[in-house]
Amino acid sequence: WELHQLEKIIELGADDDARVVEKIEDFVRTLTPLREAADARDDEIAVDLVREVDQGKKPMGFMIEQILEAGRMNELVKGKTNVFREFHDALEQKTKELNANKK
Repeated sequence: WELHQLEKIIELGADDDARVVEKIEDFVRTLTPLREAADARDDEIAVDLVREVDQGKKPMGFMIEQILEAGRMNELVKGKTNVFREFHDALEQKTKELNANKK
């Protein structure tokens, strides 16, 4: 959030450098507690999710999109599995037919 605010201050044109420096210092002060908190936990958070939140977006939309994408990938993999199963069955049937014709 601090970076997002800093970007906005720069984008809108800060009246003086003091405001920019103050925001940079605010951001730097957040790094040590963040690092300490991260070291104390084993949780993993997707970098893309953190980026979305840093940009001021709501994380729920990102999570919903990820769930939907997982569903789309699942359907794709399921479709490929079905095609390979049908291909395997067809090859097996053809092999049986060829073996029956040889006898």
